[in-house]
Amino acid sequence: MSVNFDSNVSITVEIAFDSNPLDSSQTFTDVSQYLRSFTTTRGRVSNLSDFQTGTAIVELDNRDNRFSPNQSTHYFDSSAGRTKIQPLKRLRIRATHSSTTYDLFHGFVESFPVQYAGQGYDSTTKIRVVDAFKLFFNATLDGIGWQLGISKLGSTTRLTLTQAQELSSVRVKNILDSFGYSNQAISTGQLQVTTQSTTDNLLNALRKVETAENGTFFIAANGDATFRDRNFRLTNTTTPSATFGQGVSDLPYVDIVSSYDDNKIINTVQRTRSGGSTQIAIDSDSVERFGTHVLTETNTLNIQDSDAASIAEQKVVANSIPQTTVESLSFAPQQNVNLWTKALGLDIGSFVEAKVTTPSSTVETYDLFIERIKHKVDARNKTWNWQIGLSPAETGAWILGVNSLGIDTNLSYT
Repeated sequence: MSVNFDSNVSITVEIAFDSNPLDSSQTFTDVSQYLRSFTTTRGRVSNLSDFQTGTAIVELDNRDNRFSPNQSTHYFDSSAGRTKIQPLKRLRIRATHSSTTYDLFHGFVESFPVQYAGQGYDSTTKIRVVDAFKLFFNATLDGIGWQLGISKLGSTTRLTLTQAQELSSVRVKNILDSFGYSNQAISTGQLQVTTQSTTDNLLNALRKVETAENGTFFIAANGDATFRDRNFRLTNTTTPSATFGQGVSDLPYVDIVSSYDDNKIINTVQRTRSGGSTQIAIDSDSVERFGTHVLTETNTLNIQDSDAASIAEQKVVANSIPQTTVESLSFAPQQNVNLWTKALGLDIGSFVEAKVTTPSSTVETYDLFIERIKHKVDARNKTWNWQIGLSPAETGAWILGVNSLGIDTNLSYT
């Protein structure tokens, strides 16, 4: 059963002791009553970097030794004669607020390290959990490993990926299906991709498709392998999911860290598809103002030079003018009950607004996308810190605050 964090929120931590890692249906065991604390980290540094493997540290009370791998009293498979405390069991963290349950993290246990404090007076296990990126990294497209519907590891279970020229989203689905990862949320791609090397590990292969589409690929809070096409952010910037600030109607933050520098300027893109000619996009005005900032991409999976040129142009338009980046916003959700639905419900890619009140009483407003999310929760001392990192709401079609149509702003891409 879940445990109350406070009068507004309860937390549930579950481990799938009785399921194999890639079973399409998981049977979870509730271990919430043993929870002491957890920390989760997911996402990427900015819109110009790769998504990293999501991680969680879950501290559980182990005074009755139930999470020790060598015990045979609690989570033990008597028919097989072995403990259920094993690596790669799925773990999920959820929170319930106002009768709605939200996923905070879904991943695979790396280890059950046990600590014995106070000369055996106390014991805990700080379980390290990683999302599916680690599993993808450890398998290749032509490798031996987990196969759809087969829960054994060995020489007879080889991945069965069949490739053809196809939409980026179809390739992503085929890769995930061949591996047997059924948790998927895939939007329809805009561009087609060519075949790719079967010696790539799955994570690199999926990232290459992400690059070819100029989309995003990450693991969502509920464990879904999530692929979004190049226009997803363009079509999801109508209404902010939340407005954070210090105004009466705003949701309050505790701290904000912003930057405004040249690190994220890209005004020249050289992009070459496999077997194609180099396509170059340049924002001459940006080069004149800030110098040349070059992004070079080679051997992309695009099938025609026009697609490579279109993406090169999209990246230049989105990044040629420096914008204020909100590197982190920190919140204490207990301060305002209205924060809970945002702290628990917003995920990577959510479109939000931040308002910063300056010492001169002016208000600066930023449209942003969430790029990374961190929760740090102490279940015993009842503290909850929610921190998000954000990128400017560049869509590849409109530069925030620039109203001249032409070199600085393009209305659409094909």
